[in-house]
Amino acid sequence: MDTMTEMTADTAALAPDEEMVEVEVNKYLIFLSGGIYYGVDTKYVKEMLTQWETSVTWLPMLPPDIRGVINLRGGVVPIIDFRLMMGCMPEDKFCTVILDMEGTQIGILVDEVDQTVDIEKNRILPVPRQSDMSAQKMVTGMYSLPGGKKTLMVLDCTQLLYGHQ
Repeated sequence: MDTMTEMTADTAALAPDEEMVEVEVNKYLIFLSGGIYYGVDTKYVKEMLTQWETSVTWLPMLPPDIRGVINLRGGVVPIIDFRLMMGCMPEDKFCTVILDMEGTQIGILVDEVDQTVDIEKNRILPVPRQSDMSAQKMVTGMYSLPGGKKTLMVLDCTQLLYGHQ
């Protein structure tokens, strides 16, 4: 399990006889797509490829947001255009994040990769539900990044793979 526990500033200041509270923390890779910040748990991130390292082969009869497949060291990896999946127009500039879920790989085209951050699990807030938002099932929560200027949408990687239709 790639989950860490750490002390918060509040627990570090407790008197010696008080109980320390362990906080579950996960590390997330943050990327930007369509002007929105998204995060995926780094336990699913296998690697990142630049635009020049990604040669996508188009295949017929696939949903429009699946750009095709790439050959990654002899393995075939399907590539999803994340912008199209979220209802935005595709861009010429992108990078590819390769995700691995229980041995099954999938790539997502994103505008840019930002950083990795540690997020306390209990600080991830639920996303308000909206009708007619089929892509919303991919988002399991939201989190305000330090500084308060960016909000991160937390993705469910298993929904990207198994819930994608």
